[in-house]
Amino acid sequence: MARSQTPQMATIRDVARLAKCSTATVSRFFNQKYVSPEAEQRIRTAIDALAYSPNVAARNLKLKRSMILGMIIPDVTEPFFPAVVKGVEDAARAHQFSLMLFNTQEDEEREAACVDILLAHQCDGLLLIKAPRGPRHERYRAKLAMLPAPVVYLDRAPDLAADAVLVDNVTGARAGVEHLIRLGHRDIAIIMMGRDVPTHLDRLDGYRRALAEYGIEARPDFVHETEPTMADSYSVTLQLLASANPPTAIFATNARITLGVMAAINSRSLRCPEDISVLGHDGFDWQTVFRPRLTIVEQPASLMGTRAAELLVQRISGDLNGGARRVVLNPELVVRESCGVYREHGAMTRLSSTGAPSSVRPGYSPAVTKEL
Repeated sequence: MARSQTPQMATIRDVARLAKCSTATVSRFFNQKYVSPEAEQRIRTAIDALAYSPNVAARNLKLKRSMILGMIIPDVTEPFFPAVVKGVEDAARAHQFSLMLFNTQEDEEREAACVDILLAHQCDGLLLIKAPRGPRHERYRAKLAMLPAPVVYLDRAPDLAADAVLVDNVTGARAGVEHLIRLGHRDIAIIMMGRDVPTHLDRLDGYRRALAEYGIEARPDFVHETEPTMADSYSVTLQLLASANPPTAIFATNARITLGVMAAINSRSLRCPEDISVLGHDGFDWQTVFRPRLTIVEQPASLMGTRAAELLVQRISGDLNGGARRVVLNPELVVRESCGVYREHGAMTRLSSTGAPSSVRPGYSPAVTKEL
């Protein structure tokens, strides 16, 4: 009785033979190096005909790489962070890297454990959005400075010299609050995430700068910190609305806080923007069907992820050397319906003599890159 034979797997030589080119040309194709359009088409046809699958493990062993990027984010449920992840994954895939993703729930000790896991899996590089400082921050900071793999930080500026892709949060918040002021608002509250998160502190700085430019005194009772949840921001907003001198406008410093603010306003049967205006931060998919449509300071989240992944791949490949690079992207003020003219005053004129800027600024101008 004849033995059944196991079908032989196609090899790179079989692909080269069918495509009528050298194995070196096929290898260049798989490594995303230039081959002529005609050769590329023949190679793709041969791959389909042979159902060829490259030996990724062998290739990675030869390259001494895992072809895996590790990414750590602080809150997978916050709409901004998944948008950043998408930009990272798109860029990683384009360079034939896979992505391992971890969520820290804003816990630095959990973040440190995630770093250890990613290094144990021999990730070629890490992308890190830092959690707030924990009790062992100094020790962990020293460890980050000595990691064997390159790291690119996103969104939240690290407190050490390192590659980072950030957004100019001060300028974005300043432009948004200035928009409210030019609509006549002087009693503007800010509800921000606590825990000393750098991005939210920068937005507080931008808020204060806008008030100062217009000669408006910053009221301590209008600055409120909250946990980044709808429930907590809802509670804080109710307290503000019930105060003796409630604000006429509220600046909420992330998407989930914005939703809590809007829920509280609705629960008090107030109208937005007729009774109170709301300026949000960060976009989410259904914001354009939200009523009223929200005016927001929008970050280029996907672009941030793409730029960070490309920077990391350049470090891994050796195409980029030298000191730490810091890429700063600009946000955009998107004006919709949730901010209205303050009913008792009308739009104000600028008190400063430095000239009257547009209320919608800045746009997506080219990023600023600094070498530290």
